[in-house]
Amino acid sequence: MITKKYINRIVLLALFMLMAGCAGTKKININDAYLSVKPVAPLPQYITKKQAPNLVIKINNVANLNNSYKNRVDFYINNFLIKPDEEITNVKKNYLYKVRLQPGIFEVRAKYYASTGWEEKTFKITTKEKIMVFPDKKAVLTINLKKNSWGGLKEKISYFDVSYDKIIQQEK
Repeated sequence: MITKKYINRIVLLALFMLMAGCAGTKKININDAYLSVKPVAPLPQYITKKQAPNLVIKINNVANLNNSYKNRVDFYINNFLIKPDEEITNVKKNYLYKVRLQPGIFEVRAKYYASTGWEEKTFKITTKEKIMVFPDKKAVLTINLKKNSWGGLKEKISYFDVSYDKIIQQEK
């Protein structure tokens, strides 16, 4: 009885080892390599800093001294708050973001904050669909904010205009 128990365990152990040996090397089709094979490590930072921005966001008519003093925008990519390179003041009219991203599909949105004097109202700026970022093209998102008389947006939800341009060698 005991020997039968040990023989069953040895057989199970042998089967497990055989199955583990077969599962060692993954095989994929050459067409699937782009999505399936991930890099061992990211490129060094000095190389990625030379990469041209492949996502450019232009938000125009944010604030002015007349009716939209203190109005501002927060910009998000995949729910990460992105800070612009240049200093933002409470009368900054146009915001410009030049971002380097890995190729892929991203959710892009912004929040516009309009100060009414007594309170701050929030408006949504978004895209109609997710943004595709390519290694050889730049996605350009532009919006000219349309405001009412007190500096708030005319629409509760506004949409970026999206275009794709080739990356010019000089931009790198």
